[in-house]
Amino acid sequence: MSSFSKWLFAGLGWAVGGPIGALLGYYLGKSFGSSGNSTFGPSGSHHGPYRNTGTTADINAALMVLIAAVMKADGAVKKSELDYVKRFLLQNYGEERGKQMLKVLQQMVQQDIPVDQVCFQIKVNTDYNTRYHMVDFLFGISGADGEYHPSELHTLRVIAQYLGISLSDYTSIHERHVGHSGNSAFSQSRNQKDPYKVLGIDSNASDEEVKKAYRKMAMKYHPDRVADMSEEIQRNAAAQMKEINQAYEQIKILRPNLK
Repeated sequence: MSSFSKWLFAGLGWAVGGPIGALLGYYLGKSFGSSGNSTFGPSGSHHGPYRNTGTTADINAALMVLIAAVMKADGAVKKSELDYVKRFLLQNYGEERGKQMLKVLQQMVQQDIPVDQVCFQIKVNTDYNTRYHMVDFLFGISGADGEYHPSELHTLRVIAQYLGISLSDYTSIHERHVGHSGNSAFSQSRNQKDPYKVLGIDSNASDEEVKKAYRKMAMKYHPDRVADMSEEIQRNAAAQMKEINQAYEQIKILRPNLK
């Protein structure tokens, strides 16, 4: 095994096994099932104990697989998307290793990715907050070229469902990144955003429900909640918190009695 391979797998816990490990192993020419690590069968059944380590290396490996699934969803991997991912890898792994990881990703987009099995492996090994921010980050990948292709949005919706992300949370993420589809009194343009949907609620929500939704969203994006995640995810969280604050301020203007 090359020094790069040894470095990559030295940092992994639960991601070595299962479909994520198999996809990484495809590129490196190694079968993890034969080395004694836990793996999934074709049906996604559990054949061994997972270590719920939740390390940054595991999360980043899982993200790479999901990134590949999103990037290939519209049938064309765009330079803007690759540039976005390249920045993420270089910032987290350094120049040399980041470029090597980019090669892994470029190989991975050529493979068939069992999204359901990959998401199941992630779901049983990470908490909800981690999965939520993974989906949020993936929206940034999808929009790196300045548009959201319907096929990519469909893939993102499927990933969110498999990861167990609630409908209200998904609606909020979608609204902040994509903008409204046009059937709201707040917007006739996809670039304008419904502040209620940004908070994951309906416009008929009570003032107390609005405040509760804002506090809930603010907690999700508090720096302490993403401190163990990559710098790119932390930056995305800070940017999304600004969107949430703006939405709340807009609602307060619409509701003078809301304190």
